Amino acid sequence: MSRSTLGRLVGLLITGLISSASAARTVDWKPRSIYQTMTDRFARTDGSLTAPCNTTAGFYCGGTWRGTIDRLDYIQGMGFDAVMISPIIENIHGQVSYGEAYHGYWPLNFNTLNSHFGTHQDLLDLSAALHSRGMYFMMDTVINNMAYITNGSNPATHIDYSVFTPFNNADYFHPYCKIKNWENMTDAQRCQTGDLDVPLPDLFTEHADVQQLLIAWANNAIKTYSIDGLRIDAAKHVNTGFLQNFSNGVDTFMTGEVLEGAVSIMEDYQSNYIDSLPNYPIYFEIIDAFTQGNTSQLAKAVENMRITMPDVNAMATFSENHDKPRIGSYSDDIAMAKNVLVFTMLFDGIPMIYQGQEQHLKGNSVPVNREAIWLTKYDTNAVLYQLIAKLNRIRNHAALLGTNYFEDSTHTIYQGASELGFTKGVQGRQVVMVLSTQPSTSGAYNLDMAVTYNAGTVIMDVLNCKNYTVDNQGLLRVDMNKGEPRVFFPTQYMEGSGLCGYSETNVTLAMLETGSSSTSAGMQFTSGTGVAALLLAVMTSMFVMLV
Repeated sequence: MSRSTLGRLVGLLITGLISSASAARTVDWKPRSIYQTMTDRFARTDGSLTAPCNTTAGFYCGGTWRGTIDRLDYIQGMGFDAVMISPIIENIHGQVSYGEAYHGYWPLNFNTLNSHFGTHQDLLDLSAALHSRGMYFMMDTVINNMAYITNGSNPATHIDYSVFTPFNNADYFHPYCKIKNWENMTDAQRCQTGDLDVPLPDLFTEHADVQQLLIAWANNAIKTYSIDGLRIDAAKHVNTGFLQNFSNGVDTFMTGEVLEGAVSIMEDYQSNYIDSLPNYPIYFEIIDAFTQGNTSQLAKAVENMRITMPDVNAMATFSENHDKPRIGSYSDDIAMAKNVLVFTMLFDGIPMIYQGQEQHLKGNSVPVNREAIWLTKYDTNAVLYQLIAKLNRIRNHAALLGTNYFEDSTHTIYQGASELGFTKGVQGRQVVMVLSTQPSTSGAYNLDMAVTYNAGTVIMDVLNCKNYTVDNQGLLRVDMNKGEPRVFFPTQYMEGSGLCGYSETNVTLAMLETGSSSTSAGMQFTSGTGVAALLLAVMTSMFVMLV
């Protein structure tokens, strides 16, 4: 490769990375993994590890954007290269029987920040701190409704629309009606969510003025705070025509929450309205498989998603969030939590891990699943914290050595009574995960399964650093024990992964295949650097050598 050609490639890559803060696209997000925070419950400015937080009461507990800045090492230590924060705008004031607007989903004023979380400068500093680490910045966003405290009074007659900014009269809203059938899209998109204590007046998003105001607000926030992506809360309740216009009119990647288990509905949304959605169909099957032992449905769902969806890899894969029960609430069993995390991190899509999942928290519903993370002492030795770090490493490493890894589909290769096997990646350098629905009290046994590696290939379980050899018939004998998951990758290609004693030194596929794993321009990176930054470093090093 000539110096000029390589120089152009490096220049394009640098330009793409620098500009990504204001114009990140779906392709830019696919290599990322996201840590979802709820600002009020993640970290405090004073750094307290003991400040009380009564989740049942539902009051503000003191988390801030400044506190988040101070705990980015904790997030990046797991290998995450994107952070999502809860909505930033001013919310309604006051209390109802179940608390305050600590979560950020009760909007009042789009033109003002929520002062409980910090200042304009604090939010600028958080954005700058993330980007200085090569991390993306995602903001959760409410565009469907406003909020108003009625405390039991009739929402049809007791909402003062003049208090909202910029939607300060009733003409900006649908007339009040209560959702009677949540599966009826007309009801879901024209009637109000919320309840009689805090109704959520439904914005008339079919109206051109409403659309223009929301699109202008979003683009201004993205430009001001260098936001790389949005999560659209309650996207199912947004008029689909507006959702499409918002997606086209706002200059960034976005994933829209459509709380539906039907793949056909997800296919319709991704084909017509928005490029990415949180993967609820897979979420429901994860819960069913690992809490009920129903392996067959998850195996079928993986194949159905691959065949039906336009782009599974653009979806956000999750197994916990702020609206759903913690995995630990179903069972204390750490084996279940491990298997769920392995699938969540290594299946197709952009992994999104909700704060506290790494600490095996156990809140079983709203509001107790919104725990203060500082009370965990940010334990970096926690079993699941360490597991996530390993999974991010092997995901990034496989992508670095693969071909279009983040476009490849996961395939089911084994389904037993209590085991599941999946593969993802180019033949010969694929990641294989073997999952179990058995509890940690279960005994040891051998599992013989056909794998997609060639006979004689030596592969390593990267979670336990143990080598296995595929036999002459293409079978792998896996020693299963205590319900533990296994994650396999060819031992020949482990150098550069930072796992099992292998270095993090930058390598290329050619170097590994010829047995050479050193370079005079080699550089070291932490697990949170991300695939894009690793590629940039490799290209830059090569350019320096040529110059």
